Amino acid sequence: MVTDQQLLLWIAVWFLIGGALVAGRLRIKTGVGLVSAFGLQMVILHWLAAAIYLLPWYWNLDLRVVFAGLRESTWAMGGFAIGVLAIGFLGSQRPPVASSQENLADRKLIRFYLVVGVICYFGLTRVVGTTPTLSAIVNVASTCAIVGIVLACWNAQHQHSGAQPWWWLIIAALLPFVTIAVQGFIGYGLAAAVVIFAFVGSFSKPMWKTFGISVLAAYLGMSLYVTYMRDRTDIREVVWGGESATARFNRLSDTFLDLELFDIYNVDHLQRVDLRLNQNYLVGLGVEYLEQHPDAFANGETILEAVLAPIPRALWPDKPSAAGSGDLVTRFTGVPFAEGTSVGIGQVMELYVNFATPGVFVGFILLGALLAYVDARAAHYRDVGDWHRFTLWFLPGLSLLQLGGSLVEVTSSAAAAVAVAILLNRFAPKPRAVRSPAPERPRIAYARR
Repeated sequence: MVTDQQLLLWIAVWFLIGGALVAGRLRIKTGVGLVSAFGLQMVILHWLAAAIYLLPWYWNLDLRVVFAGLRESTWAMGGFAIGVLAIGFLGSQRPPVASSQENLADRKLIRFYLVVGVICYFGLTRVVGTTPTLSAIVNVASTCAIVGIVLACWNAQHQHSGAQPWWWLIIAALLPFVTIAVQGFIGYGLAAAVVIFAFVGSFSKPMWKTFGISVLAAYLGMSLYVTYMRDRTDIREVVWGGESATARFNRLSDTFLDLELFDIYNVDHLQRVDLRLNQNYLVGLGVEYLEQHPDAFANGETILEAVLAPIPRALWPDKPSAAGSGDLVTRFTGVPFAEGTSVGIGQVMELYVNFATPGVFVGFILLGALLAYVDARAAHYRDVGDWHRFTLWFLPGLSLLQLGGSLVEVTSSAAAAVAVAILLNRFAPKPRAVRSPAPERPRIAYARR
């Protein structure tokens, strides 16, 4: 039986690891928010719901199972912190590049990315459907709207007029409503908003102001989420039923004009978080199932599929892997789900079902190192104003943030993002001359006489 003391200990360890990661990143002072966005997902999916079980007035799922998942996510967080900080330490040995107010993105380039993203999301996504390769490219191209917004935020913050990116941040805050109205899902819009806010937070000052706004945004996001979950079934009936834009707007208006502010004492609010955001429960189910069926471990099978996933089906029609978690959760937990229900396996669980706890720890070290490196390279090209190369790193970096999905989804979308970035850079407005930092003069030490 799991005791409250055991639960508190592992939650505290998880929290301390996160604190060390934040402190290390603040000291390094680099990045475009990709590491921050991934870390926030770790908090939401693997720490928050487990911490709820410390509240004396709440008890819902099997705590033993949740605790088993929490332990694995703690190992994952530890590995992620090690990988991120190791890359940050190596990068800190090189002199940082100071950003310049003259390194602004061309307005034509911003409009280009916004137009591409809007056309792909609202127009081409439904046209291509689930067509292999083509659908992956279109889905990635739709995230170009995020690139356009973050470049606009950078310009607003750094132009000489002293303007602030508030209007663009308001647009970012509206993205969850857009994805609800178009797809019936809030997760995509919230994830996009988090990336944009994390990007702005990577260069905004002072730090106390950024922290205060982040706390407020997190609380409003939680309130938005519990309100959406309250009426999710009714919303999806309208959206998936093909109702008109007016009907969708009216349905969303009825929901969010009756916004419920998140209340930690409201058991209904806690259940909505626990039942949909508690990835530890699925991980714990996998841990217990594989303890009873040790021969069921994948032993690298899904990892190999992720490696092969970037190969287009146009070149390999009989490729065995397919994007998405498929029936992986059922396979490694023994729990059947209703037909048509999408359950993401998540990277913690997928690494565990391959190589148990060592696989989780080592896998997240590699993942943290990769994400930190991509984050640093994107930050370098942002600071020198090389926006084409910035996109070449930032766009694939967005694909690495799919913590709740399968590794196949990560590698296939990352490969598609590289292809999209290269293609768009051929047609995007040509950049202005990049102001590269002046080379450092060699330092000569003179002995005192």
